[in-house]
Amino acid sequence: MSLTNKEIKFSKKIQIDDSLNVFKKNHDQLITEIFYFQQQWLTNAFKRFKDFDKYVILIYIINKAFKGYNDHFIVNSFDEFYSKENFEIPMINVIDLSRELKISKETTRRKLIELEKDGALKKEKKKIMLRRKGQEIQKPIDSIKNLSRVISHFSGHLAKENILSNKISKIEIEQKIKSNFTQCWQFFFDYQIPLITGWKAIFGDIESWTIWGNCVYNQNLVMSKLVKSNDELLKNNDTWIKRLNDYGNQGLNAMTISELTGIPRPTVIRKLKVLLKKKFLIKDKNNHYLIFAGPGSKNFNIEQIKVMDEVDKIRKINGNNFANLITKILNIIVL
Repeated sequence: MSLTNKEIKFSKKIQIDDSLNVFKKNHDQLITEIFYFQQQWLTNAFKRFKDFDKYVILIYIINKAFKGYNDHFIVNSFDEFYSKENFEIPMINVIDLSRELKISKETTRRKLIELEKDGALKKEKKKIMLRRKGQEIQKPIDSIKNLSRVISHFSGHLAKENILSNKISKIEIEQKIKSNFTQCWQFFFDYQIPLITGWKAIFGDIESWTIWGNCVYNQNLVMSKLVKSNDELLKNNDTWIKRLNDYGNQGLNAMTISELTGIPRPTVIRKLKVLLKKKFLIKDKNNHYLIFAGPGSKNFNIEQIKVMDEVDKIRKINGNNFANLITKILNIIVL
C-alpha cells in the first residue's frame, strides 16, 4: 500500500528533545517496562529458534526488505505483509552482514545455509526470497502488544507535561503499528539490532547478555518496590546502576534463570561461570546471582568500577535510542 496523501499537522509533532527530557525525568518508572519488553522479546526469540545468531540474521534480512519498501514510499500493513507467500529481499553481502552483526563470516555463511534448509529463505538465481515460514517464525504478535503498552505508558508522561493532549491507549497504538507495519517495524529493528550487537560486544554472546539481563530485571523489580516506599532514595546522586546494586537485594538461581529464558540449565550454568569470572555477577551464600559487588557494597575494585561505568554508559545510549523509537512511532499516530 502506498503512503496516502493526507494532511500533516506539524504543530502536533513530538520533538525528540522533549521525549528525552521526559524519559530522563521518569527513567526509574519507565525502565521496568522497557526491561520487561526486552526480556520477553529475547525469550521468545530463543524459544522459536534456539539460536540467537540465526534469529538476528533473519530479522536483519527482513529489515533490509522493510527499508527497501520504505525507501520507495510503500507501506504494508501487518496483514498485507504476512499474507505474502514469498517476499523478495535485497541481495545480501555476507561480509557486511558479518561485520554489522558481529558474527564471524564462517558462522554467517553457515547460518544462511541453515535458514535456507529450514525453509525460511530461498535463492532463485539472482533473487533471495523470504518464504512464508521465515515470516511466520518471527511474527511479532506479542512484541507489538508489549511495545504498545510501553509506548502508551510513555504517552501518559508526555501528556502530564502537556506535550500530548492526552494519553494514547495501548489498543490505538497497536492498531496504528499494524496498519503501518513495515514502517514501524523498520524503526523497531533499527533500534533493536544495534542494541543486540552493542551488548554482544560487551558480554561476548547474546545468551550471556540475556542471562545477565534477567538478573538485572529481577533486581530492578525489588529496587522499584523499595523506592516506592522510600522516594528519598531517588534524591541521592547515585547512578541508576549504583542504586540497582545497592537496593536490588534479591538474586536468581540457575534453575529460575533457565525457566525464565528458555536457555537449557547446563548452558546457563556455563555462562554464569563466565559472568562471575568477568565480574558482571556475584553469587551469594544461597547460590543466587546478583550484579556486580552485591547489595550495599561501598568498596568496589577497579575492575568492578570499570564494568559498572561501561554498562551505565551503554544503558544511557540505549535509553536515548528507545526514546527516539517511541517518538517516531508516536508521530505516526499524532501527525
